Amino acid sequence: MNTLLRIDSSLRLNDSYSRQLGNYFVKQWMVKHPENRIIHRDLIKQPTPHLTQQTVNAFFNESLSSEDLPLSDELIEELYKSNEILISCPMYNYGIPSSLKAYFDLVIRTRKTFTYDNGIRGLLSGKKAHIISVMGGIYSSSGNRNPLEIHLTSILNHLGITDINYFPLEGTAAPDQLSEKTKLVETSIFKYLN
Repeated sequence: MNTLLRIDSSLRLNDSYSRQLGNYFVKQWMVKHPENRIIHRDLIKQPTPHLTQQTVNAFFNESLSSEDLPLSDELIEELYKSNEILISCPMYNYGIPSSLKAYFDLVIRTRKTFTYDNGIRGLLSGKKAHIISVMGGIYSSSGNRNPLEIHLTSILNHLGITDINYFPLEGTAAPDQLSEKTKLVETSIFKYLN
């Protein structure tokens, strides 16, 4: 059985392009994998707290207590249970949403998701990741990755995930071409999954 971990980070619960494309991806994924399972982590409906000094100390010395440690363990367990990870991510102020950054701050843990054996080695290898990135402007050109894809790729690679698919929707600030651009992304998702 395959398990897909879906992580949504858009502040918009309605009218979110990244959530709509995430819904489309999940619908097509379920057609291909009807007997499989989805874990949904919505970082707005289930906010992830930002790191504190107490939590960082507990990461390195688990005899210390932190109220965030059980949540960190739960988030990491979801990653380990999943074969595939879908991240839907809008651009806010030229970067990923702070909710998604807080999420990664709780799951990037030495001896849990990566080690320092002869350099950094991620412990989540063998998994696939899919990034749906959405932004108002156009930031990629000539096949280059946009800023969200670059950032998320670095994080996923740190965790050992190198099999990554990209589904960018750029230029949402130009509504006259938005429907056509959205259809192109949906077509890309459909072709990938079928």
